[in-house]
Amino acid sequence: MWCGGLPLGPLPQAHAAEEGGNVAILPLQVDGQLSDADRESLSSSLVDGFKRGDLNITGPADVTAAYGRASDCTNKSCYKSAAEATGARYVVRTTVGIQDRDYEVSVELFDGKSGERVANSQDSCEICGVADAAGLLSSAAATISVKLEALAKGPASLTLTSSPGGALVTLDGEIIGTTPIERAVVPGKHVLRLSKEGYIAIEREVTFVEGVSEELNLDLDKLPSRLPGRRWGYASLGIGIAALGGGVALTALHDLPHSFSCNGENVDANGECRYLFNTKWYGAAALIGGAALTTLGVAILLNTRKKTRKESKTAFGIGPGSVTLQGRF
Repeated sequence: MWCGGLPLGPLPQAHAAEEGGNVAILPLQVDGQLSDADRESLSSSLVDGFKRGDLNITGPADVTAAYGRASDCTNKSCYKSAAEATGARYVVRTTVGIQDRDYEVSVELFDGKSGERVANSQDSCEICGVADAAGLLSSAAATISVKLEALAKGPASLTLTSSPGGALVTLDGEIIGTTPIERAVVPGKHVLRLSKEGYIAIEREVTFVEGVSEELNLDLDKLPSRLPGRRWGYASLGIGIAALGGGVALTALHDLPHSFSCNGENVDANGECRYLFNTKWYGAAALIGGAALTTLGVAILLNTRKKTRKESKTAFGIGPGSVTLQGRF
């Protein structure tokens, strides 16, 4: 199960028995085969789950009577129209997926003024029946009711910045934007995650309190470089060049006589020197190793040069953006 964040804008301060407690429940949306009797049973369980809380409920039949397109609502405009037609502060959309005897249920709560999703509760069961699915819906509705009661006390808010900026932010597995970000959230415990390409992702469990603004500033650490530093680059490059030179020399030396004054016993019957250099394979190995070390050295130096350029741009920036205040938690 998870719940999403609230939209930006004024934070709702309504009480459950007032406007903030008015909830319009859209007709059940079913993906799969389900009889009318079973559909009615699931719908009743959903409504009963919401009635556990101190909420003013407008059931699916009344919502449809007030707004004819209620059964097909899948977008913000439709949610806002349904809320306006019923005078509700929030709209509930429920989907049930059925495959053989496997059920997946999802209950989503939308703000009637903005059409944004406020909370979401999901569950599933395998090899189960309609009664089991009805239990899932009732529990999901009760969970959403608890979130509504928390909202009635005044939602918490989150102000999040990061260094570097532009980090992707997810709340309970749901993407809510990129840093810097400021928005309201449902009070309670949530899992906050920041990620950015080239940096180590951060994941924290944060507890938000009703009416309290939580301000966080997180530093993302760079992923460790896979290549050594500049000193190793120069060393690799120098050894590689030396090995290439040695390889060329050994290759050229192959089949040459040990002494340039071959005579006497060192010369065979054909007049050829008996002792020749056999360095072909040594030369080939030196050339291969030298080429590899030279390539590695060049790669290391290029990589460190890019990193130096980026760091120098950050360090010597001019203007208000060059002064930052950072912290960790």
